[in-house]
Amino acid sequence: MDVAVRRRFAFVKLWPQMEVVQHIAGPLMQKAFMELVSIFVEHAGEDALALVPGHSYFLQKDDNKAPQQLRVNLAPLLEEYLSQGYVAGFSDHIRAYLQWIESL
Repeated sequence: MDVAVRRRFAFVKLWPQMEVVQHIAGPLMQKAFMELVSIFVEHAGEDALALVPGHSYFLQKDDNKAPQQLRVNLAPLLEEYLSQGYVAGFSDHIRAYLQWIESL
C-alpha cells in the first residue's frame, strides 16, 4: 500500500511556518513554537531536524487552553521521540522543554 501511495502522490517537505503561528496563535503558543524550533535548529542533526513538529501543534489562540493542548498533543510526540532515541543528541533540551510544558 505504501509504495502505491508514493507512486501516485508527490511528497513535499514543508518547514513549520512562524507567520501562521503569529497570525493565529496566542502569545503562549508563539513562545512555545519559537522555543521548540530553536531547540531543533540549534541542536538537531540533519535527520532529527526533519522531525521538528509542525505549526499545527501551536495554533491555539486562548492562552488558558494552550497548556492543555501542549500537554495532550505535543508532549506525547516529544516523549515518543525521546523513547525511540530520535533526539538522543539533544534529549536534555527536549526534557527541559517538556518540564516547562508541565509547569504551565
